Amino acid sequence: MLDIMSRAKNAIEAYNEALTISSSNIANMNVTGYKSVGISFQSIFENVLSQGSAAQDNMGGTNPEQLGQGMSVSSTYLDFSAGDLTSGRGIDLAINGQGLFIVSPDGGNNFYYTRNGNFQIDASGNLLSNNLQVYGLDGSGNVVPITGLNNYNTTLLSWGNDGTLNEYTDTTYTTISKATGYQIALTYFANPSGLMQAQGTSFAATLSSGSAAAAQAVGGAVGTVAPRQVEASNVFYIGETINSLELQRAMTGNLNMVKMASDMISSFISKLG
Repeated sequence: MLDIMSRAKNAIEAYNEALTISSSNIANMNVTGYKSVGISFQSIFENVLSQGSAAQDNMGGTNPEQLGQGMSVSSTYLDFSAGDLTSGRGIDLAINGQGLFIVSPDGGNNFYYTRNGNFQIDASGNLLSNNLQVYGLDGSGNVVPITGLNNYNTTLLSWGNDGTLNEYTDTTYTTISKATGYQIALTYFANPSGLMQAQGTSFAATLSSGSAAAAQAVGGAVGTVAPRQVEASNVFYIGETINSLELQRAMTGNLNMVKMASDMISSFISKLG
């Protein structure tokens, strides 16, 4: 009975983690640049009573005697599949490909990475994503914070297909009035699923993800950009809902096993009394 309760307890804890992840994904289904979290399970603690035997002397062999296995969480991971691109404002930018924007919470002492191109310009003229400073390339190819944008008509600032930031003459964004001198800086990771969630929809590098590739301009490994568009969350609502229902069924089944084992133990103890 105690084995039954122990296995059910482990399963309930694992399914509870999975439900927590599904809940978080659904909560963020409308958050620009959000990447859903996935989870996988594994079997553990094989309960094999005997290895079985081979046939001999005209006698049949026996199969292994085994009572199944317990389960637990194997791993969690970020799903970096692309979300749909939707229309944005003049200053917004989306990425087609595996590239990531480079941002910092502390003036460049630490860097985070994001797909959220729903940019803002603060009163000091800094370009921000989720209140994090966005970085670009200057005319010499150096990685620098994109700032000083209050010297331009911010309602007419937008991006070219090459990732350059310009002030345009009107909201058709066809004729450049002034060039800011900035080009968006992009990077990528060998294993983006190994990134760690950081502030907002940004991510921090880990030993699993490896270090970010050198910052570069649009093209090549980082992909292309889509001016005046943003990348929606990649959460698949119907899939998450169905998965949540399955997890709830599994949790209910294991709770029933715990109750059954508890009732049997209580009945046994009462008979002893």
